[in-house]
Amino acid sequence: MVEGALEIYLQQQLGQTISQKDFAQALETAHSFKVPLAHILLDKGLVNEDILGKTVAAYLGVPFVSLKGKTISPDVLALIPEQTARQQHVVVFEKQGNVLSVAMLDPKNVETIEFLKKKTDGTITPFYTLESHLREALNQYKVSLRKEFESIIKENIEQTGHLERDLERAAKELPVIKALDTLLEYAIAEKASDIHIEGIEENVIIRFRIDGVLHDMITLSKELHPALVARVKILSNLKIDEHRLPQDGRFKFSMGDADIAFRVSVIPAFYGENIVMRLLPESERPKTLPELGFSGRNLQVIMNNLGKPHGLVLVTGPTGSGKTTTLYSLLNIVNSPEIKICTVEDPIEYGMRRISQIQVNTKTGLTFAEGLRALLRHDPDVIMVGEIRDTETANIAIHSALTGHLVLSTLHTNDAISAIPRFIDLGVESFLVATTVNVIIAQRLVRTICASCKQTITPKPELLAEIAQNVGIDVNELSAHPFYAGAGCSECHHTGYSGRMGIYEVFEIDDDARALITKQVSTAQLAEHAQQKGMSTMMHDGFAKAIAGQTTLDEVYRVARE
Repeated sequence: MVEGALEIYLQQQLGQTISQKDFAQALETAHSFKVPLAHILLDKGLVNEDILGKTVAAYLGVPFVSLKGKTISPDVLALIPEQTARQQHVVVFEKQGNVLSVAMLDPKNVETIEFLKKKTDGTITPFYTLESHLREALNQYKVSLRKEFESIIKENIEQTGHLERDLERAAKELPVIKALDTLLEYAIAEKASDIHIEGIEENVIIRFRIDGVLHDMITLSKELHPALVARVKILSNLKIDEHRLPQDGRFKFSMGDADIAFRVSVIPAFYGENIVMRLLPESERPKTLPELGFSGRNLQVIMNNLGKPHGLVLVTGPTGSGKTTTLYSLLNIVNSPEIKICTVEDPIEYGMRRISQIQVNTKTGLTFAEGLRALLRHDPDVIMVGEIRDTETANIAIHSALTGHLVLSTLHTNDAISAIPRFIDLGVESFLVATTVNVIIAQRLVRTICASCKQTITPKPELLAEIAQNVGIDVNELSAHPFYAGAGCSECHHTGYSGRMGIYEVFEIDDDARALITKQVSTAQLAEHAQQKGMSTMMHDGFAKAIAGQTTLDEVYRVARE
Protein backbone atom coordinates (compact mmCIF):
# COMPACT_ATOMS: atom_id res chain seq x y z
CA MET A 1 0.00 0.00 0.00
CA VAL A 2 1.55 3.33 -1.07
CA GLU A 3 1.06 5.56 1.99
CA GLY A 4 1.70 8.88 0.20
CA ALA A 5 -0.96 8.30 -2.46
CA LEU A 6 -3.43 7.10 0.19
CA GLU A 7 -2.84 10.26 2.26
CA ILE A 8 -3.74 12.44 -0.75
CA TYR A 9 -6.86 10.34 -1.40
CA LEU A 10 -7.96 10.58 2.25
CA GLN A 11 -7.53 14.35 2.20
CA GLN A 12 -9.68 14.59 -0.93
CA GLN A 13 -12.43 12.29 0.36
CA LEU A 14 -12.53 13.47 3.98
CA GLY A 15 -12.00 17.18 3.30
CA GLN A 16 -15.62 17.99 4.06
CA THR A 17 -15.59 16.35 7.49
CA ILE A 18 -12.04 17.20 8.65
CA SER A 19 -10.76 20.78 8.66
CA GLN A 20 -7.63 21.56 6.69
CA LYS A 21 -5.84 22.57 9.90
CA ASP A 22 -6.74 19.35 11.74
CA PHE A 23 -5.75 17.24 8.74
CA ALA A 24 -2.38 19.02 8.42
CA GLN A 25 -1.64 18.49 12.13
CA ALA A 26 -2.60 14.80 11.89
CA LEU A 27 -0.37 14.40 8.84
CA GLU A 28 2.57 16.05 10.64
CA THR A 29 2.10 13.78 13.67
CA ALA A 30 1.93 10.68 11.44
CA HIS A 31 5.19 11.61 9.71
CA SER A 32 6.94 12.54 12.99
CA PHE A 33 6.09 9.23 14.65
CA LYS A 34 6.32 7.16 11.44
CA VAL A 35 2.83 5.70 11.84
CA PRO A 36 0.03 5.46 9.24
CA LEU A 37 -2.15 8.57 8.92
CA ALA A 38 -5.27 6.43 9.49
CA HIS A 39 -4.09 5.65 13.05
CA ILE A 40 -3.73 9.33 13.91
CA LEU A 41 -7.10 10.27 12.41
CA LEU A 42 -8.75 7.63 14.61
CA ASP A 43 -6.70 8.48 17.72
CA LYS A 44 -7.67 12.14 17.48
CA GLY A 45 -11.33 11.28 16.86
CA LEU A 46 -11.38 13.14 13.55
CA VAL A 47 -13.24 10.35 11.74
CA ASN A 48 -15.23 7.29 12.80
CA GLU A 49 -14.03 3.77 12.04
CA ASP A 50 -16.67 2.82 9.47
CA ILE A 51 -16.18 5.95 7.35
CA LEU A 52 -12.39 5.57 7.43
CA GLY A 53 -12.55 1.84 6.67
CA LYS A 54 -14.90 2.31 3.72
CA THR A 55 -12.79 5.20 2.36
CA VAL A 56 -9.55 3.19 2.46
CA ALA A 57 -11.32 0.15 0.98
CA ALA A 58 -12.67 2.31 -1.88
CA TYR A 59 -9.13 3.53 -2.58
CA LEU A 60 -7.93 -0.09 -2.69
CA GLY A 61 -10.87 -1.24 -4.82
CA VAL A 62 -12.04 -3.96 -2.41
CA PRO A 63 -15.01 -4.25 0.00
CA PHE A 64 -14.66 -3.21 3.66
CA VAL A 65 -15.60 -5.54 6.50
CA SER A 66 -16.14 -4.43 10.08
CA LEU A 67 -15.02 -7.18 12.45
CA LYS A 68 -15.97 -5.19 15.56
CA GLY A 69 -17.99 -7.52 17.77
CA LYS A 70 -18.17 -10.17 15.02
CA THR A 71 -18.05 -13.76 16.27
CA ILE A 72 -16.20 -16.09 13.91
CA SER A 73 -16.91 -19.82 13.90
CA PRO A 74 -13.98 -21.77 15.42
CA ASP A 75 -14.02 -24.10 12.39
CA VAL A 76 -13.66 -21.13 10.02
CA LEU A 77 -11.00 -19.52 12.21
CA ALA A 78 -8.99 -22.76 12.21
CA LEU A 79 -8.66 -22.72 8.39
CA ILE A 80 -5.58 -20.54 8.89
CA PRO A 81 -3.32 -21.30 11.89
CA GLU A 82 -3.03 -18.47 14.42
CA GLN A 83 0.70 -17.98 13.85
CA THR A 84 0.15 -17.59 10.08
CA ALA A 85 -2.80 -15.23 10.62
CA ARG A 86 -0.74 -12.99 12.89
CA GLN A 87 2.33 -13.02 10.63
CA GLN A 88 0.33 -12.23 7.48
CA HIS A 89 -2.14 -9.83 9.20
CA VAL A 90 -5.18 -11.75 7.94
CA VAL A 91 -8.17 -13.64 9.31
CA VAL A 92 -10.78 -15.85 7.62
CA PHE A 93 -14.19 -14.66 8.79
CA GLU A 94 -16.56 -16.55 6.48
CA LYS A 95 -16.65 -19.68 4.30
CA GLN A 96 -19.15 -20.49 1.56
CA GLY A 97 -18.35 -23.69 -0.26
CA ASN A 98 -14.75 -23.36 -1.41
CA VAL A 99 -14.74 -19.55 -1.21
CA LEU A 100 -13.04 -17.97 1.82
CA SER A 101 -13.72 -14.36 2.82
CA VAL A 102 -10.45 -13.05 4.25
CA ALA A 103 -10.03 -9.76 6.13
CA MET A 104 -6.63 -8.19 5.42
CA LEU A 105 -4.69 -5.04 6.26
CA ASP A 106 -3.21 -5.10 2.75
CA PRO A 107 -5.73 -6.79 0.43
CA LYS A 108 -3.66 -5.85 -2.64
CA ASN A 109 -0.75 -8.04 -1.52
CA VAL A 110 -0.75 -10.69 -4.27
CA GLU A 111 1.94 -12.81 -2.58
CA THR A 112 -0.13 -13.15 0.59
CA ILE A 113 -3.27 -14.07 -1.36
CA GLU A 114 -1.40 -16.74 -3.35
CA PHE A 115 0.13 -18.08 -0.13
CA LEU A 116 -3.35 -18.35 1.45
CA LYS A 117 -4.71 -20.13 -1.64
CA LYS A 118 -2.04 -22.83 -1.32
CA LYS A 119 -2.42 -23.02 2.45
CA THR A 120 -6.21 -23.46 2.39
CA ASP A 121 -6.72 -24.96 -1.08
CA GLY A 122 -9.59 -22.49 -1.53
CA THR A 123 -10.58 -19.38 -3.47
CA ILE A 124 -9.73 -16.17 -1.60
CA THR A 125 -11.99 -13.10 -1.58
CA PRO A 126 -9.98 -10.27 0.04
CA PHE A 127 -11.60 -7.61 2.23
CA TYR A 128 -10.01 -4.57 3.86
CA THR A 129 -10.36 -4.19 7.62
CA LEU A 130 -8.95 -1.83 10.23
CA GLU A 131 -5.99 -2.88 12.36
CA SER A 132 -7.97 -2.63 15.62
CA HIS A 133 -10.72 -4.83 14.12
CA LEU A 134 -8.17 -7.41 12.99
CA ARG A 135 -6.64 -7.59 16.46
CA GLU A 136 -10.06 -8.15 18.00
CA ALA A 137 -10.73 -10.96 15.53
CA LEU A 138 -7.32 -12.56 16.15
CA ASN A 139 -8.10 -12.54 19.86
CA GLN A 140 -10.81 -15.12 19.14
CA TYR A 141 -8.05 -17.72 18.64
CA LYS A 142 -7.33 -17.35 22.38
CA VAL A 143 -11.02 -17.45 23.29
CA SER A 144 -11.39 -20.61 21.20
CA LEU A 145 -8.48 -22.26 23.02
CA ARG A 146 -9.87 -21.34 26.43
CA LYS A 147 -13.31 -22.73 25.54
CA GLU A 148 -11.67 -25.90 24.21
CA PHE A 149 -9.71 -26.33 27.45
CA GLU A 150 -12.78 -25.78 29.64
CA SER A 151 -14.79 -28.16 27.45
CA ILE A 152 -12.14 -30.88 27.79
CA ILE A 153 -12.18 -30.48 31.58
CA LYS A 154 -15.99 -30.69 31.77
CA GLU A 155 -16.18 -33.69 29.45
CA ASN A 156 -13.59 -35.69 31.34
CA ILE A 157 -13.98 -34.61 34.96
CA GLU A 158 -16.23 -37.63 35.62
CA GLN A 159 -13.36 -39.90 34.61
CA THR A 160 -11.06 -38.65 37.37
CA GLY A 161 -12.41 -40.79 40.20
CA HIS A 162 -9.66 -43.40 39.78
CA LEU A 163 -6.78 -40.90 39.75
CA GLU A 164 -5.48 -41.46 43.27
CA ARG A 165 -5.57 -45.24 42.79
CA ASP A 166 -3.65 -45.35 39.50
CA LEU A 167 -1.94 -42.00 39.02
CA GLU A 168 0.62 -43.04 36.42
CA ARG A 169 -1.98 -44.72 34.19
CA ALA A 170 -4.31 -41.71 34.46
CA ALA A 171 -1.49 -39.33 33.50
CA LYS A 172 -0.93 -41.30 30.30
CA GLU A 173 -4.61 -41.38 29.29
CA LEU A 174 -5.99 -39.20 26.52
CA PRO A 175 -8.19 -36.88 28.65
CA VAL A 176 -5.30 -35.70 30.85
CA ILE A 177 -2.87 -35.54 27.91
CA LYS A 178 -5.33 -33.43 25.91
CA ALA A 179 -6.08 -31.19 28.90
CA LEU A 180 -2.40 -30.38 29.49
CA ASP A 181 -1.64 -29.95 25.76
CA THR A 182 -4.50 -27.47 25.42
CA LEU A 183 -3.34 -25.64 28.55
CA LEU A 184 0.16 -25.28 27.06
CA GLU A 185 -1.27 -24.06 23.75
CA TYR A 186 -3.40 -21.54 25.62
CA ALA A 187 -0.34 -20.21 27.48
CA ILE A 188 1.63 -19.90 24.24
CA ALA A 189 -1.26 -18.05 22.56
CA GLU A 190 -1.43 -15.64 25.50
CA LYS A 191 2.35 -15.05 25.25
CA ALA A 192 2.77 -16.08 28.87
CA SER A 193 6.29 -16.32 30.29
CA ASP A 194 5.29 -18.69 33.12
CA ILE A 195 2.47 -21.09 34.00
CA HIS A 196 1.61 -21.55 37.69
CA ILE A 197 -0.43 -24.59 38.79
CA GLU A 198 -1.30 -24.09 42.47
CA GLY A 199 -3.42 -26.22 44.75
CA ILE A 200 -5.56 -24.40 47.30
CA GLU A 201 -8.04 -25.74 49.87
CA GLU A 202 -11.07 -26.19 47.62
CA ASN A 203 -9.68 -26.34 44.05
CA VAL A 204 -6.71 -25.67 41.76
CA ILE A 205 -5.84 -22.28 40.29
CA ILE A 206 -3.93 -21.91 37.03
CA ARG A 207 -2.22 -18.56 36.58
CA PHE A 208 -0.22 -17.12 33.68
CA ARG A 209 2.47 -14.48 34.03
CA ILE A 210 1.95 -12.08 31.11
CA ASP A 211 4.16 -9.01 30.67
CA GLY A 212 5.52 -9.52 34.18
CA VAL A 213 2.10 -9.65 35.89
CA LEU A 214 0.27 -12.78 37.13
CA HIS A 215 -3.33 -13.33 35.98
CA ASP A 216 -5.82 -15.93 37.26
CA MET A 217 -6.83 -17.83 34.12
CA ILE A 218 -8.70 -21.02 35.03
CA THR A 219 -9.98 -22.74 38.17
CA LEU A 220 -10.01 -26.56 38.11
CA SER A 221 -11.58 -29.23 40.26
CA LYS A 222 -9.33 -30.54 43.03
CA GLU A 223 -9.75 -34.08 41.62
CA LEU A 224 -7.81 -33.24 38.46
CA HIS A 225 -4.77 -31.87 40.32
CA PRO A 226 -2.85 -35.16 40.95
CA ALA A 227 -3.17 -36.34 37.33
CA LEU A 228 -2.13 -32.96 35.93
CA VAL A 229 0.95 -32.88 38.18
CA ALA A 230 1.77 -36.48 37.26
CA ARG A 231 1.49 -35.69 33.53
CA VAL A 232 3.94 -32.78 33.87
CA LYS A 233 6.33 -35.03 35.83
CA ILE A 234 6.21 -37.72 33.12
CA LEU A 235 6.97 -35.17 30.38
CA SER A 236 9.84 -33.75 32.47
CA ASN A 237 11.36 -37.15 33.37
CA LEU A 238 10.75 -36.58 37.08
CA LYS A 239 9.89 -39.16 39.75
CA ILE A 240 6.12 -39.53 39.66
CA ASP A 241 5.95 -41.07 43.16
CA GLU A 242 8.10 -38.39 44.85
CA HIS A 243 5.81 -35.94 46.66
CA ARG A 244 8.04 -34.75 49.53
CA LEU A 245 11.03 -33.14 47.79
CA PRO A 246 11.37 -30.37 45.17
CA GLN A 247 12.16 -31.56 41.63
CA ASP A 248 13.38 -29.70 38.54
CA GLY A 249 13.03 -30.84 34.94
CA ARG A 250 12.49 -29.79 31.37
CA PHE A 251 10.50 -30.84 28.30
CA LYS A 252 9.78 -29.62 24.77
CA PHE A 253 6.44 -28.88 23.14
CA SER A 254 5.56 -27.98 19.55
CA MET A 255 2.69 -25.77 18.43
CA GLY A 256 2.51 -25.18 14.69
CA ASP A 257 5.96 -24.11 13.55
CA ALA A 258 7.00 -23.05 17.05
CA ASP A 259 9.15 -25.18 19.37
CA ILE A 260 8.97 -24.21 23.04
CA ALA A 261 11.04 -25.60 25.90
CA PHE A 262 9.36 -25.69 29.31
CA ARG A 263 11.59 -25.45 32.39
CA VAL A 264 9.71 -27.13 35.21
CA SER A 265 9.91 -26.72 38.99
CA VAL A 266 7.76 -28.88 41.29
CA ILE A 267 7.59 -28.19 45.03
CA PRO A 268 5.60 -29.90 47.82
CA ALA A 269 3.01 -27.57 49.37
CA PHE A 270 0.27 -27.82 52.00
CA TYR A 271 -2.57 -28.51 49.52
CA GLY A 272 -0.58 -30.67 47.10
CA GLU A 273 2.35 -30.10 44.81
CA ASN A 274 2.71 -26.74 43.05
CA ILE A 275 4.24 -26.38 39.60
CA VAL A 276 5.81 -23.45 37.79
CA MET A 277 6.68 -23.86 34.11
CA ARG A 278 8.86 -21.24 32.40
CA LEU A 279 8.27 -20.96 28.64
CA LEU A 280 11.46 -20.71 26.57
CA PRO A 281 10.73 -20.36 22.82
CA GLU A 282 13.51 -22.25 21.04
CA SER A 283 12.51 -21.48 17.46
CA GLU A 284 12.68 -17.71 17.97
CA ARG A 285 15.86 -15.99 16.88
CA PRO A 286 17.53 -13.72 19.45
CA LYS A 287 16.10 -10.22 19.25
CA THR A 288 18.18 -7.43 17.73
CA LEU A 289 19.23 -4.56 19.99
CA PRO A 290 16.76 -2.12 18.34
CA GLU A 291 13.98 -4.69 18.93
CA LEU A 292 14.93 -4.70 22.62
CA GLY A 293 14.63 -0.90 22.73
CA PHE A 294 18.23 0.27 22.17
CA SER A 295 18.70 3.29 19.93
CA GLY A 296 20.84 6.37 19.34
CA ARG A 297 23.91 6.80 21.52
CA ASN A 298 23.16 3.70 23.62
CA LEU A 299 23.15 1.48 20.54
CA GLN A 300 26.31 3.04 19.11
CA VAL A 301 28.27 2.70 22.38
CA ILE A 302 27.36 -0.99 22.72
CA MET A 303 28.26 -1.81 19.11
CA ASN A 304 31.62 -0.03 19.48
CA ASN A 305 32.47 -1.99 22.63
CA LEU A 306 31.41 -5.35 21.20
CA GLY A 307 34.01 -4.75 18.50
CA LYS A 308 36.83 -4.66 21.05
CA PRO A 309 38.92 -7.87 21.32
CA HIS A 310 39.03 -7.94 25.13
CA GLY A 311 37.51 -6.40 28.22
CA LEU A 312 34.35 -6.81 30.27
CA VAL A 313 30.78 -5.98 29.18
CA LEU A 314 28.33 -6.00 32.09
CA VAL A 315 24.53 -6.05 32.12
CA THR A 316 22.95 -5.08 35.46
CA GLY A 317 19.47 -5.03 36.95
CA PRO A 318 17.22 -6.93 39.36
CA THR A 319 15.81 -10.41 38.74
CA GLY A 320 13.35 -10.42 35.84
CA SER A 321 14.69 -7.26 34.19
CA GLY A 322 15.68 -9.02 30.94
CA LYS A 323 19.44 -9.27 31.50
CA THR A 324 19.74 -12.78 30.02
CA THR A 325 17.78 -11.79 26.91
CA THR A 326 20.17 -8.87 26.38
CA LEU A 327 23.19 -11.16 26.85
CA TYR A 328 21.90 -13.58 24.20
CA SER A 329 21.37 -10.68 21.79
CA LEU A 330 24.94 -9.49 22.40
CA LEU A 331 26.26 -13.02 21.83
CA ASN A 332 24.30 -13.27 18.60
CA ILE A 333 25.98 -10.10 17.32
CA VAL A 334 29.53 -11.34 17.93
CA ASN A 335 28.83 -14.95 16.90
CA SER A 336 30.72 -15.84 13.71
CA PRO A 337 32.78 -18.77 12.33
CA GLU A 338 36.01 -16.86 13.04
CA ILE A 339 35.65 -16.85 16.83
CA LYS A 340 35.11 -19.39 19.62
CA ILE A 341 32.36 -18.54 22.12
CA CYS A 342 31.87 -20.40 25.41
CA THR A 343 29.28 -19.80 28.12
CA VAL A 344 28.61 -20.97 31.66
CA GLU A 345 24.96 -20.49 32.67
CA ASP A 346 22.48 -21.33 35.41
CA PRO A 347 20.36 -22.51 33.69
CA ILE A 348 20.86 -22.59 29.92
CA GLU A 349 17.71 -20.84 28.72
CA TYR A 350 18.30 -20.97 24.95
CA GLY A 351 20.52 -23.23 22.89
CA MET A 352 22.66 -21.25 20.42
CA ARG A 353 24.40 -22.56 17.31
CA ARG A 354 28.21 -22.65 17.25
CA ILE A 355 28.42 -21.79 20.97
CA SER A 356 29.71 -24.16 23.69
CA GLN A 357 27.30 -23.84 26.61
CA ILE A 358 27.90 -25.29 30.09
CA GLN A 359 25.16 -25.49 32.73
CA VAL A 360 26.05 -24.95 36.38
CA ASN A 361 25.42 -27.98 38.59
CA THR A 362 26.24 -27.24 42.22
CA LYS A 363 25.37 -30.82 43.28
CA THR A 364 28.38 -32.09 41.32
CA GLY A 365 30.59 -29.11 42.22
CA LEU A 366 30.25 -27.37 38.84
CA THR A 367 29.95 -23.75 39.98
CA PHE A 368 30.29 -20.60 37.88
CA ALA A 369 33.94 -20.35 38.96
CA GLU A 370 34.73 -24.00 38.10
CA GLY A 371 32.92 -23.73 34.78
CA LEU A 372 34.81 -20.55 33.93
CA ARG A 373 38.15 -22.19 34.72
CA ALA A 374 37.26 -25.10 32.43
CA LEU A 375 36.19 -22.79 29.60
CA LEU A 376 39.53 -20.99 29.66
CA ARG A 377 41.21 -24.25 28.61
CA HIS A 378 39.03 -24.38 25.45
CA ASP A 379 40.73 -21.51 23.63
CA PRO A 380 37.75 -19.11 23.71
CA ASP A 381 37.69 -15.64 22.18
CA VAL A 382 34.43 -14.64 23.87
CA ILE A 383 33.16 -15.86 27.25
CA MET A 384 29.71 -15.35 28.73
CA VAL A 385 29.23 -15.91 32.47
CA GLY A 386 25.55 -15.99 33.40
CA GLU A 387 26.09 -14.12 36.67
CA ILE A 388 28.98 -12.90 38.82
CA ARG A 389 27.86 -13.88 42.32
CA ASP A 390 31.04 -14.21 44.37
CA THR A 391 34.64 -13.08 44.75
CA GLU A 392 36.12 -16.13 43.03
CA THR A 393 33.98 -15.73 39.89
CA ALA A 394 34.60 -11.96 39.84
CA ASN A 395 38.38 -12.39 39.97
CA ILE A 396 38.43 -15.08 37.26
CA ALA A 397 36.21 -12.92 35.01
CA ILE A 398 38.46 -9.88 35.51
CA HIS A 399 41.66 -11.83 34.80
CA SER A 400 40.05 -13.45 31.73
CA ALA A 401 39.29 -9.97 30.39
CA LEU A 402 42.88 -8.92 31.14
CA THR A 403 44.34 -11.85 29.21
CA GLY A 404 42.76 -11.17 25.83
CA HIS A 405 39.16 -12.38 26.16
CA LEU A 406 35.93 -10.47 25.66
CA VAL A 407 33.83 -11.36 28.72
CA LEU A 408 30.07 -10.76 29.00
CA SER A 409 28.26 -11.14 32.31
CA THR A 410 25.58 -9.81 34.67
CA LEU A 411 25.47 -8.26 38.13
CA HIS A 412 22.58 -7.48 40.48
CA THR A 413 22.77 -3.69 40.92
CA ASN A 414 20.13 -0.98 40.62
CA ASP A 415 21.97 1.17 38.10
CA ALA A 416 25.04 1.17 35.87
CA ILE A 417 27.28 3.23 38.17
CA SER A 418 26.66 0.94 41.18
CA ALA A 419 28.33 -1.96 39.35
CA ILE A 420 31.73 -0.38 40.07
CA PRO A 421 31.53 -0.37 43.91
CA ARG A 422 29.83 -3.79 43.74
CA PHE A 423 32.91 -5.24 42.03
CA ILE A 424 35.18 -3.59 44.59
CA ASP A 425 33.00 -4.99 47.41
CA LEU A 426 33.57 -8.45 45.90
CA GLY A 427 37.28 -8.01 46.57
CA VAL A 428 38.52 -6.89 43.13
CA GLU A 429 41.13 -4.12 43.20
CA SER A 430 39.82 -0.80 41.88
CA PHE A 431 42.64 -0.46 39.33
CA LEU A 432 41.73 -3.89 37.88
CA VAL A 433 38.07 -2.86 37.57
CA ALA A 434 39.14 0.38 35.87
CA THR A 435 41.41 -1.48 33.45
CA THR A 436 39.04 -4.24 32.37
CA VAL A 437 35.45 -2.93 32.35
CA ASN A 438 34.53 -1.46 28.95
CA VAL A 439 30.82 -0.74 29.27
CA ILE A 440 27.99 -1.29 31.77
CA ILE A 441 24.35 -1.60 30.67
CA ALA A 442 21.67 -1.14 33.35
CA GLN A 443 18.11 -2.01 32.45
CA ARG A 444 14.48 -2.49 33.47
CA LEU A 445 11.47 -3.76 31.54
CA VAL A 446 8.47 -1.51 30.97
CA ARG A 447 5.15 -2.67 29.58
CA THR A 448 4.24 -1.30 26.16
CA ILE A 449 0.86 0.22 25.38
CA CYS A 450 -1.75 -2.15 23.94
CA ALA A 451 -2.28 -1.19 20.31
CA SER A 452 -5.90 -2.39 20.40
CA CYS A 453 -7.04 0.14 23.01
CA LYS A 454 -4.38 2.85 22.65
CA GLN A 455 -5.76 6.36 23.14
CA THR A 456 -4.42 9.87 23.60
CA ILE A 457 -4.25 11.39 27.09
CA THR A 458 -3.40 14.83 28.47
CA PRO A 459 -0.81 14.67 31.29
CA LYS A 460 -0.98 17.19 34.14
CA PRO A 461 1.06 20.41 33.52
CA GLU A 462 3.29 19.78 36.56
CA LEU A 463 4.14 16.30 35.24
CA LEU A 464 5.02 17.72 31.82
CA ALA A 465 7.27 20.30 33.49
CA GLU A 466 9.12 17.55 35.38
CA ILE A 467 9.57 15.49 32.21
CA ALA A 468 10.76 18.51 30.23
CA GLN A 469 13.39 19.17 32.88
CA ASN A 470 14.55 15.53 32.94
CA VAL A 471 14.68 15.10 29.17
CA GLY A 472 15.93 18.58 28.33
CA ILE A 473 13.01 19.62 26.10
CA ASP A 474 11.13 22.92 26.18
CA VAL A 475 7.85 22.38 28.05
CA ASN A 476 5.82 24.12 25.32
CA GLU A 477 7.33 21.85 22.68
CA LEU A 478 6.60 18.84 24.89
CA SER A 479 2.96 19.93 25.35
CA ALA A 480 2.46 19.72 21.58
CA HIS A 481 3.36 16.01 21.60
CA PRO A 482 0.53 13.49 22.01
CA PHE A 483 0.83 11.11 24.98
CA TYR A 484 -0.85 7.71 25.00
CA ALA A 485 -2.25 5.10 27.37
CA GLY A 486 -4.29 1.94 26.95
CA ALA A 487 -7.97 2.09 27.92
CA GLY A 488 -8.01 -1.66 28.64
CA CYS A 489 -9.61 -4.34 26.48
CA SER A 490 -9.94 -8.13 26.17
CA GLU A 491 -6.75 -8.26 24.09
CA CYS A 492 -4.64 -6.99 27.01
CA HIS A 493 -6.72 -8.46 29.88
CA HIS A 494 -7.97 -4.92 30.56
CA THR A 495 -4.53 -3.75 31.70
CA GLY A 496 -3.90 -1.28 28.85
CA TYR A 497 -0.55 -2.95 28.16
CA SER A 498 0.64 -5.64 25.76
CA GLY A 499 4.29 -6.68 25.48
CA ARG A 500 7.42 -5.26 27.11
CA MET A 501 10.54 -3.38 26.10
CA GLY A 502 13.67 -2.22 27.89
CA ILE A 503 14.67 1.15 29.26
CA TYR A 504 18.41 1.54 29.64
CA GLU A 505 21.40 3.50 30.80
CA VAL A 506 24.73 2.72 29.15
CA PHE A 507 27.91 3.75 31.00
CA GLU A 508 30.98 3.70 28.76
CA ILE A 509 34.26 3.60 30.68
CA ASP A 510 36.59 6.16 29.06
CA ASP A 511 40.06 7.17 30.27
CA ASP A 512 38.69 9.86 32.59
CA ALA A 513 36.25 7.38 34.13
CA ARG A 514 39.10 4.86 34.61
CA ALA A 515 41.06 7.47 36.56
CA LEU A 516 38.03 8.24 38.77
CA ILE A 517 37.40 4.52 39.42
CA THR A 518 41.05 3.96 40.40
CA LYS A 519 40.74 6.83 42.90
CA GLN A 520 37.53 5.21 44.23
CA VAL A 521 35.50 8.43 44.00
CA SER A 522 31.85 8.39 45.07
CA THR A 523 29.11 7.01 42.84
CA ALA A 524 27.63 10.52 42.66
CA GLN A 525 30.87 11.84 41.12
CA LEU A 526 31.00 8.93 38.67
CA ALA A 527 27.36 9.51 37.69
CA GLU A 528 27.99 13.22 37.15
CA HIS A 529 30.97 12.42 34.90
CA ALA A 530 28.99 9.80 32.93
CA GLN A 531 26.09 12.19 32.31
CA GLN A 532 28.46 14.96 31.24
CA LYS A 533 29.85 12.52 28.66
CA GLY A 534 26.36 11.82 27.29
CA MET A 535 24.95 8.96 29.37
CA SER A 536 21.15 9.03 29.68
CA THR A 537 19.61 7.66 32.87
CA MET A 538 16.95 4.96 32.73
CA MET A 539 14.37 7.57 33.74
CA HIS A 540 15.45 9.77 30.81
CA ASP A 541 15.29 6.83 28.38
CA GLY A 542 11.86 5.88 29.72
CA PHE A 543 10.50 9.40 29.29
CA ALA A 544 11.78 9.44 25.70
CA LYS A 545 9.88 6.20 25.03
CA ALA A 546 6.72 7.61 26.64
CA ILE A 547 7.00 10.69 24.41
CA ALA A 548 7.34 8.34 21.41
CA GLY A 549 4.07 6.64 22.40
CA GLN A 550 5.65 3.28 23.24
CA THR A 551 4.87 3.20 26.97
CA THR A 552 3.14 5.33 29.59
CA LEU A 553 4.48 7.88 32.05
CA ASP A 554 3.03 5.88 34.96
CA GLU A 555 4.88 2.76 33.82
CA VAL A 556 8.19 4.62 33.56
CA TYR A 557 7.79 6.03 37.07
CA ARG A 558 6.80 2.62 38.46
CA VAL A 559 9.78 0.80 36.99
CA ALA A 560 12.60 3.35 36.97
CA ARG A 561 12.12 4.19 40.65
CA GLU A 562 12.44 0.57 41.84
